[in-house]
Amino acid sequence: MNKVFVSLNTVFLIILFLTLIFSVYSIPKLEISDEETIKINFYELDQIKRSSKNSSSFPSSKKENFDKANVNKKIDDSGTKLKNQKFSIDKKDIKKEISKIKLSKERESIVRVSASIQDKISSIWIKPNSLSQILTAKVLINLAPSGEVFKFELIELSSNKAFNDSILITMEKINFFEEVSNLDRNLFESNFRNFKLVFKSSGDIE
Repeated sequence: MNKVFVSLNTVFLIILFLTLIFSVYSIPKLEISDEETIKINFYELDQIKRSSKNSSSFPSSKKENFDKANVNKKIDDSGTKLKNQKFSIDKKDIKKEISKIKLSKERESIVRVSASIQDKISSIWIKPNSLSQILTAKVLINLAPSGEVFKFELIELSSNKAFNDSILITMEKINFFEEVSNLDRNLFESNFRNFKLVFKSSGDIE
C-alpha cells in the first residue's frame, strides 16, 4: 500500500514539474531591439487631458447651450458686419455714379452751348476770299448770365489785316448768345463768363 502511495506521489510530482516547465517556455517573449524606440503621441495625450478637464468643468447640457449661444452670436455679428459693410460700399458707389452723371450732363451742356455759339458766328462771318496762307486769330469774349455780350477783344491778331477786320465786323453784329441763359450759374461762371474763340482761315472756329 505504501509503495503504491509513494509511486502516485512520484508521478504527481513529475507531472507538476513538467507542467511548470511547459508553462515557462510557453510565455511569449517581447523582443525589442536596441535600435527600436517606442513612440508616444504627447500632443494627443495633452488634448485628451484638456478635453477631460473642460468636460468635467461644464455640465453637458450647460456646455451645449453655451456653445450654441457663441455660434449664434458669431453668426449675428458677422451678419451685422456684412450688412454695414455692404451699406457703406453701396453708398460710396451711389455717390460716384451721381458724380459721373452730373459731370456727364455738365460736359454735354458745355459742348452743346459751345457748338451753338460757334455755329451762330460761322453763319455771320464772311472771311476774305484772297487768303493764300494759313491764318489764325484769337478773340476774348465777355458775357452776362443773360447771354448779352458785354465786350469782345481781338487778343491775338493774324498777319493779315483783312482777316482780322472780318472777325471784328462779325463780332460787332452779335449782341446776344441766348444759348447761355438756361445754364446753371456755376457752370456759366466757370465756362462762359469769359471765353476765347480761335478763328481760322480755313473757316473753322474753335
